[in-house]
Amino acid sequence: MQTTQQAAPAARAASPLKRAVQRNMFRWHRIIGLLTVVPVVLWTLSGLAHPLMSNWLRPKIAREALAPTPAAKPNVSLRQVLAQNQLASLRNVRLVQWQGQPAYQVQLGTDAATAVPRYFSAATGQPLPASADQQFAEQLARYFAQDSGAAVSSAVRLTEFDQDYKFVNRLLPVWRVAFNRPDGLVVYVETAPARLATFNNTGRSTFIRVFDLFHNWSWLELLAGNTFRVVVMLVLLGVIIASALSGLVIYGFLWGKFRTPRSAQDHVGWLRKYHRQVGLAVALVTFTFAGSGAFHVYLKLHPDDRLRYQHAPVIPASALPVDLTELPVAWETVQQVALAELNGQVYYQVFQLPRAEATDATPGASTGQPVEAVRATPVAYYSAATGELLPDGASRYARSLADSFLRQADGATPALRGKPELIDHFEGEYGFINKRLPVMKVAYQTPQETTLYVELATGRLAARVENTARYEGLSFAFLHKYHAAGQLGKNIRDIITMLAAAGVLAVSVLGLWLFIKMK
Repeated sequence: MQTTQQAAPAARAASPLKRAVQRNMFRWHRIIGLLTVVPVVLWTLSGLAHPLMSNWLRPKIAREALAPTPAAKPNVSLRQVLAQNQLASLRNVRLVQWQGQPAYQVQLGTDAATAVPRYFSAATGQPLPASADQQFAEQLARYFAQDSGAAVSSAVRLTEFDQDYKFVNRLLPVWRVAFNRPDGLVVYVETAPARLATFNNTGRSTFIRVFDLFHNWSWLELLAGNTFRVVVMLVLLGVIIASALSGLVIYGFLWGKFRTPRSAQDHVGWLRKYHRQVGLAVALVTFTFAGSGAFHVYLKLHPDDRLRYQHAPVIPASALPVDLTELPVAWETVQQVALAELNGQVYYQVFQLPRAEATDATPGASTGQPVEAVRATPVAYYSAATGELLPDGASRYARSLADSFLRQADGATPALRGKPELIDHFEGEYGFINKRLPVMKVAYQTPQETTLYVELATGRLAARVENTARYEGLSFAFLHKYHAAGQLGKNIRDIITMLAAAGVLAVSVLGLWLFIKMK
């Protein structure tokens, strides 16, 4: 009896507190909802436009990869070219077809990141024009566009990313080749090695700028740097999650407590009804969009510095006693050559033509989709000192590159987790966002399961992946871009994503309208 008497006052005391919580929860839901209207509108509208520009309205280009062709054996040795042109050192050399004639493309011993390659005739050893790299870039751009008639309106070599050529493209340096065409086609090509970086037309270029402003909020970075941009976005995404959570409590679990009698404010009844119904319908996708977006943005606090890592040492000409033309190779099977330095020794990388049985994504006509794979290209390593073949050279060089990059970044090299593996297509944790193919995967025994992907042809770090990045990648793919619906096809997946974004947009607009009406 005494227990009952003590409980009653407690219940009566809790009642005003409960009413205050209910009243304040509704008021704070309105306030924080109002704070997020503009960010939600910007993010959802740009999100709605993304599938349009990346799928249905994506520009097309005739070819997205160079067709595999044999490299002609040079008539003049590399040793003679270097001596004839008084070149005491170099970083790399490749064989190219420059305006229909075989040529050496030589990267000299200056800055590996910005130095323009020089070109020498493989028939005479004479230097080609100083503008040879630009002309080769225009040649490549015309090949990819399959356009020999349109005039080139401009050709600019980029050594930094800009508002049109974003970091997402990964490759530098590149040439920006613009054609004088009605569609405003611009082709970005890398010349060392020769490949397509990306391409735009007028419409897509405009969309990239708008998306960067409205979805990535690059203008905040211009104002106060990347950290400021990330912190502001994280705060707003947190507020959006709080708004969605309070709305779910008010309009879902406790609707009977907050419901207004029909006789009161009938003029906003239908707005409140639809705001509640649509809000409950898209509550889950609101959490998935905001939560995965916050995780994705959080990792941007640590800038991606993969382009810092490249192994391209200066190689003295005297380190090449065995000439390229003296290698014991069948030249009709050689696609490309390059140099590599491994444990203080110089080797010729010999990339052979792809195996006939290997798959090929797209050296032919473009489908309008990104190149997702390349043919598996065998690569052999021949000593520049003896001409002998290095057994298992690709794995050794990949391990050497990865170890070097890891020492630079972490100061230590852990044990390997398995043997280095050739990756010739984008899949799983090594997605299209990384751009480079083929690469070698080198996995290490660390708590974070550190894995490095290295590109042998350039000696570059293509990607570093650890568990945190893997979890973020999965959350972004499945909770933000709805890859779980991928089995239904890209078109259906994009439609589902757009409907979800449209639902979140509708909730915000109805909420804003309701706030204005109630005022």
